[in-house]
Amino acid sequence: MTKLRGWRWCAALVLAAAMSQTTAGAATRQKSWSWTFEADTLGKEPGNSGLATGTWEVANLASDSLGTGSGGGRVLRQLEGDDGADYHMLQLKKPIVTDLVASVRFRVVSGEVDPGAGLLFHLDDKARNGYLIRVSGAKGRIVAHYIIYGKRRDIRYASVEPPKPGEWHTLSVTKKKSVIVVSYDGKECLRFRDERFKRGTVGFWTEDDAVVDFADLKVAMN
Repeated sequence: MTKLRGWRWCAALVLAAAMSQTTAGAATRQKSWSWTFEADTLGKEPGNSGLATGTWEVANLASDSLGTGSGGGRVLRQLEGDDGADYHMLQLKKPIVTDLVASVRFRVVSGEVDPGAGLLFHLDDKARNGYLIRVSGAKGRIVAHYIIYGKRRDIRYASVEPPKPGEWHTLSVTKKKSVIVVSYDGKECLRFRDERFKRGTVGFWTEDDAVVDFADLKVAMN
């Protein structure tokens, strides 16, 4: 009987360890999404597009004179320049995420008023409310905004080197409950708390007359 109880005790330990490893593995697995635009039609908006202002199309960098050093592939390009609009945006229909980690690469192709780009997240279904993280070339800033009923409001900003035409940069944001962390080219720039919005979709943003390429958008549940 002593041996039998010992065997059962060992078996219970092995089972508990296996369950612990399985639980830990499940906890570390995240839902994630990425966009390379390889499956989308050239010259058209990507298939997952929602609300859009401006002119957006998937472009091939292989035939692009500014593609040197970009790694080739495809980009999402906002083509509208000096049309008098203050901004242009494109919302993706899915995924709808809560806490998230998101990043996108961008390069300014042209723009004189404010050559910069932005990443939207936690947008509602009409893209009227949510967050915007924006790099402003005119002011040399990275700015966090909230958008309420279509109006942009500042939360916080930090100074950064203005993006030069043709140079690739990476903009990323992490949101965990109320804490939002913003990084630019791998360096943390902003950290703050905001509880206005808790879920929604992601999107792209360009300012004034800026023509911008976006590539390698990645989103993961945090």
